[in-house]
Amino acid sequence: MLKHCPCAYCGRTDVPRTKGHVLPANMYPDSMRQVQRITVAECEKCKLLWEDAEPHFRNILLGIWNADALPDDSRVDAMWRGFGADDGRRRATELHALIKPRGPAAPDREVIYPAKDDRFNLVLRRIVRGLAAKHKVGYAIPDNAVTCNVMLWEIPPAFEPELSWHVVSPEFFRYAYATDIDETLHSFWLLRFSRHLLFYGVIERQRGDA
Repeated sequence: MLKHCPCAYCGRTDVPRTKGHVLPANMYPDSMRQVQRITVAECEKCKLLWEDAEPHFRNILLGIWNADALPDDSRVDAMWRGFGADDGRRRATELHALIKPRGPAAPDREVIYPAKDDRFNLVLRRIVRGLAAKHKVGYAIPDNAVTCNVMLWEIPPAFEPELSWHVVSPEFFRYAYATDIDETLHSFWLLRFSRHLLFYGVIERQRGDA
């Protein structure tokens, strides 16, 4: 059982561990109750590190999920309810502050730059670290060894065969990874949400890595 495994993020075994969701649990709509969720062992101390960030991550991701409209599912309902909670005004203000004009080329459009937000990026890095543990390609990887951002370029065709793709649900979340990239990079990760949101993560090699 997961509670008997080391924490996937810090490696500790001397504190209680529980089942932790690699992809935040609040990102799964009610219509996907039967989907296999990705979980790893997680200690309470690590869980607290991103507890406040996960609702913020969800709000941002839903805001950019579709360029034309919010998704029509339970996640959006939960987001609106959250805005009415005790900390709802803060969360709504934080999300609104991230919305920026797109620029002269599209004066009527607005954008959010998600990976530039510290808490959003914290959860992105957590997802990469959790997936690495899940696939046994790296355990208890330090947060400062991971870099994440929006994927802005095409994957070179020669690199495609190196990627191992995994699908949670085709239009919900897919991810891929490749290991042993070079002498400085431990692994490379792609995280695709919805149809068009693509982020990457790189894990740097640590001293002592093979």
